Amino acid sequence: MNARRGLTVISLLERARDLFPDREIVSEGRRIRFEDVYKDVTRIATSLSKLGIKKGDIIGVAEWNNLRFVELLYAAAMKGAVIYPVNVRLPPEQVIYTIRHSGCSFLFASADFAPFANKSGLPEERLVMLDGSSGMNFQSLLNEQENPSGGSQIHEDDAYSILYTSGTTGMPKGVMYTNRKVVLGAMSIVHQLGLFNASARLSSDDTIMPFIPFFHLWAWGSGFHATYLGSKYVLGGKFSVEKAVDAIVKEGVTWINAVPTMVYELLKSDRAGELKGLKILIGGSPVPKGLATMMERNGMKYSTIYGGTDMLATAIQLETGRKIPDSIHPVPFVEASVVKMDGKTAKKGEGEMGELHIRAPWLPDGYYKDPEKSRASFTEDGWFITGDVARLAEDGGIQILDRVKDVIKSGGEWIPTSILESVISEVDGVSSVAVIGKEDPKWGERPVAVVKAQNESIKDSITKHLDEEVQKGRIVNWWAPEEFIFVQDIPMTSVGKIDKKVLKDRYTARLPT
Repeated sequence: MNARRGLTVISLLERARDLFPDREIVSEGRRIRFEDVYKDVTRIATSLSKLGIKKGDIIGVAEWNNLRFVELLYAAAMKGAVIYPVNVRLPPEQVIYTIRHSGCSFLFASADFAPFANKSGLPEERLVMLDGSSGMNFQSLLNEQENPSGGSQIHEDDAYSILYTSGTTGMPKGVMYTNRKVVLGAMSIVHQLGLFNASARLSSDDTIMPFIPFFHLWAWGSGFHATYLGSKYVLGGKFSVEKAVDAIVKEGVTWINAVPTMVYELLKSDRAGELKGLKILIGGSPVPKGLATMMERNGMKYSTIYGGTDMLATAIQLETGRKIPDSIHPVPFVEASVVKMDGKTAKKGEGEMGELHIRAPWLPDGYYKDPEKSRASFTEDGWFITGDVARLAEDGGIQILDRVKDVIKSGGEWIPTSILESVISEVDGVSSVAVIGKEDPKWGERPVAVVKAQNESIKDSITKHLDEEVQKGRIVNWWAPEEFIFVQDIPMTSVGKIDKKVLKDRYTARLPT
């Protein structure tokens, strides 16, 4: 009799094996049925045991989105090992820090990430090369005899995965998730998109392709969604526009997840016309109105998602019929509260801004090996303090306005930079924009717009558009930036967000006060 109890990650693949055996995962030219994926996973789990990996041991994986990664996600679940999808886009010193801080006992890596493996501090016999480039290779793990009984006794409260934040301020922080929390978090996305009125509807008839890398919330849980629903799952490796469009067209992809910069690249390519009708779950940073217009013109249907490494999915936009700008709606079982600067709770629909607090059954217990930061972010009664400035909308949704660390505090009031960025992005010729604060002796801080554009002549168009939006009541006049910096490129973080810390370090020190 199966000894696993409760909500476990491996049960999702067992469901796919039993109900949808012929559905496929397509990766790097290879096609494999769910039934055969399960057989591979049992072999790998047996091999993990022979390597000396025990239940609770942490294994790191440094790889792009491909079949090898998916099979390790499930083999770890079957074995009871704790998987760490290494955030390979962090600065190299932070990657090494997370590998060591996590307590990794083994590291699985492809040739692209051999430098991380070599500097991890792990002995050679604990490094497994996923593409057979050197040393122990992944293919040898598949040569084991299939042994379905070779797994460990798994309970839903057993640890399944450790993730690390992007480390934009200080070193990355780790969070540990149990099987139950991962399954609940993944299913919250499926249910919000499948049972309610969302533009990016998701069902078993869809062909799913994640552009979000596995190191970011397991590609937002897309591999778990595919096995739960029995959906065809397409993996494209390292993201590139040409490869992505090729796969979408060839495999009939109907649903993707992506950050705005990825979608922008797709739509600016000469093959954008081949993507009409695509459904997109988009998030990671605010969606500029200009990009939203481009998606709509191309016949794409999109829903925005809000969440993070330390809280998983929290809200996904629904079509409520109330037309409240940028309102996203809590997924099932999420509670949201907005706490104002004076410590009082903001009221729904009255435009009061404050810091967003979230409570959900899948929240981690705190930061891994960091009780001080845990106490600062996780309350005793179960709330996570997100660090985001928000409002509670009339339709029950949440309007995310800014990061607390990025919001501009001017004259005792907050200026939400994301709204200014959205307005400025609507001007033709603006490729990207970030609004940052500079010190001001009178007001404390004033906004400065860093604009990626071909030339500075666009400034007059921007100021005119800002004036028009003031007249419409969308922004207030004292929010408008008084200075503009025009650049050829804007730095991004490892998860595709604009890196405002770098911008502040680079530009605000040079500005007169």
